[in-house]
Amino acid sequence: MHLRTFVLLAALASAAAAPAASDSVAEQIRSVYQKVVPSTVVVSYTVQRDDGARASVQLLGTVVGPGNLVMIAGAAVPSQLPASQLKDFKVTLIKGDETQVLAAEYLGRDEDAQVAMLRVTDPKAPALPALAFEKGVELGIGDPVVTFASLGEPDRYERVGRLARVAARMDQPVTTYLTGESLGSPGTPVVTLDGRAVGIVGLVRVNRATTAQPNWATLEIIWPAERFQEAVRDPPRGGATVHHAWLGAPTLTPVSRDLADYFKLGDRRGVVVGQIIEKGPADKAGLKPEDIILALDGKDLKGTEGQLVENFNNDIARLKVGRTVTLTVWRSGKTLDLKVTLEPEPKTAAEAERHRIAQVGLTVREMVLSDRLSRELAAAETGVLVAYISAASWASDAGMRVEDVIKKVQDQDTPTLAEFRRVFDAEVKKRPKEIVLFVLRGKKDTQLVRIETRWAAPPGKAPAESPPPEKK
Repeated sequence: MHLRTFVLLAALASAAAAPAASDSVAEQIRSVYQKVVPSTVVVSYTVQRDDGARASVQLLGTVVGPGNLVMIAGAAVPSQLPASQLKDFKVTLIKGDETQVLAAEYLGRDEDAQVAMLRVTDPKAPALPALAFEKGVELGIGDPVVTFASLGEPDRYERVGRLARVAARMDQPVTTYLTGESLGSPGTPVVTLDGRAVGIVGLVRVNRATTAQPNWATLEIIWPAERFQEAVRDPPRGGATVHHAWLGAPTLTPVSRDLADYFKLGDRRGVVVGQIIEKGPADKAGLKPEDIILALDGKDLKGTEGQLVENFNNDIARLKVGRTVTLTVWRSGKTLDLKVTLEPEPKTAAEAERHRIAQVGLTVREMVLSDRLSRELAAAETGVLVAYISAASWASDAGMRVEDVIKKVQDQDTPTLAEFRRVFDAEVKKRPKEIVLFVLRGKKDTQLVRIETRWAAPPGKAPAESPPPEKK
């Protein structure tokens, strides 16, 4: 017999004293369970590594739109891999003892919304019931919600319902809710006892200490519907990553109380501009390092000191690409307004062009802006980034590391992926005893890496035999 269970993770103190109330809550939970479970499906796919090996992924998805549109947690999709290495998407329907496996197409991911999308394409697929989410539902401390997870394959992915209660509300940078319990599988629905789907289980990174000495932690939260409904209404296509609006000012710091007093800003809050990306939107608009951004489209920046930067970046990301906004900035003792036309975010690591050298056990890709920013490198820094190294390969034995930036091959500069391919392929044809690479490791460390080659005998020619041992 298959396991049929309903797990309630919130301990209700009043349950023993008031069984009638408890029965009422249980009935509501059963109603929510019966409503939501038909809209949940098991999603599976395989991740193909650069060396050809495959890893299987299974998780719960939710049917969210017409045409059998399915939403899953964005965190379940590797952000560094191109969509071409995500294979064989399938949706499994389970009804009683019957199982139906349907082909599906991966549509892409929206990192800001924390979701990824796929669509069931199998012509045998029935029309699946879509779960409708409601925007703007306010939850209060103590309000009960039901979240979902599933058991494993041996138990036919039996759905598990979890009762949780809202324990805290965070309004910045967006309204989210914390509970005192584990919420279940990321990306799955969060539903009130009266049957309103108000969000999904999400993840948020919060500072649990101070601004000066942060202690970051990743928490499960209730991610409200307004954060992902645009992705449901207009899903990505072709495996793409959704590119949100981008300002081109990646290093911002909050205005401290001391800084506000020094510049006589009064109660106004703001963010101090650090690096400006050359030829980016901010650069084109005339924004400069050390400018203090005080307002966006006439609305003063809000939030605590620890939230100001994230709030501002979130507000920018939620605007439409191509929109022109007004930034009110403080510069040299006075304020001025700058018009900035927002552009799409630059290419991501998953979209970067890649090149695999199977014989060496090495995959490299072009560098993207986020690589340079994370290493604090100049915008003009060149090279190719090591994306994958096969175990027990020539590259692995030589001590190559993922994230190394290859600057030279055999003392020849390789500023671009095209130039790397040209130089490396030419060296391979020479069949040298070793291939010497100059790499940048971390932010400043330059390393010399010697790849010892172990060439096979040319086709049609047997390898040279070792001489027989001398007779004594």
